Amino acid sequence: MGGPLRRSEHKGWRRRRKRRPRDAREVGGDGPPATDTLPPVSDQTFFADGLAGLEAGARAELASDEVSHVRAARLRPGRRLAVIDGAGSRWEAELVALDRRRASCRLLAPVPPEPALPLHLWAPVANRDRSLWLVEKVVELGAATIAWIEWERSRSVADAGRSESFLRRAEGRARAALKQSGRGWLPRLRSPVAPEEALGRHEGAGWLADAEGGRRLGDAIVRGSAGGGAGPPLTVAVGPEGGLTHSERRRCRAAGFEPVSLSPATLRFETAAVVVVGWAAAMLEETKTKRTTRG
Repeated sequence: MGGPLRRSEHKGWRRRRKRRPRDAREVGGDGPPATDTLPPVSDQTFFADGLAGLEAGARAELASDEVSHVRAARLRPGRRLAVIDGAGSRWEAELVALDRRRASCRLLAPVPPEPALPLHLWAPVANRDRSLWLVEKVVELGAATIAWIEWERSRSVADAGRSESFLRRAEGRARAALKQSGRGWLPRLRSPVAPEEALGRHEGAGWLADAEGGRRLGDAIVRGSAGGGAGPPLTVAVGPEGGLTHSERRRCRAAGFEPVSLSPATLRFETAAVVVVGWAAAMLEETKTKRTTRG
């Protein structure tokens, strides 16, 4: 005869894991936050709805698509965070309630708004993945709008730029880049248009990235910084792989775009766009600083 059965040998017995007690405030209750592990300042940024016109102490709802991000980051009520609305408002805030569908915070202190740069990009309709990468980088640099242009040599892929899935992905990349970069203005993303339509509504100065001639980019920057060249608003136009046609170049110049050359090497469209937008942003920032100092 054998000895008595151990617990694990009884039919139907299952080992049960000991569950960690849940913090009541983690799901919007009234329990105290675990303040011993909270950082003194916010290190994560989320979109919130309706920040314009609010004052310190007011409550704001995080955007619905941010709730899953808050939960994935394992944030609990009492945690400091930053909230933005993509329209210039930025606040230090405290998470006060969280459940499966909603998250709300209390506004603590506003962060001085960052002036929007009057900088616009015209990019060619092109490869989806490289275009999404470009959106991310241009948002980090501070562009106000990103428009896709159906240049003659990019019209074969124009339908891809119009697809809802592409525009949805581009919007998601832009929002993520805005949070990561700490900027406050979410660029407007425009659906693809023909160059004739874009040129017809163009205002202000323009730079046309053109490998076939024109002022060197460095010279254009020096001239612009000295107040003798491109001033706000400034549009940067980048052509497709294979370049612009002679007719397109002629129409751009007639509309006031100054051709600028970047390098004797052949650059990918996204490389050219990041280089020109980056330098243009730096020039506009310097110009703004000079005007503020003089004023």
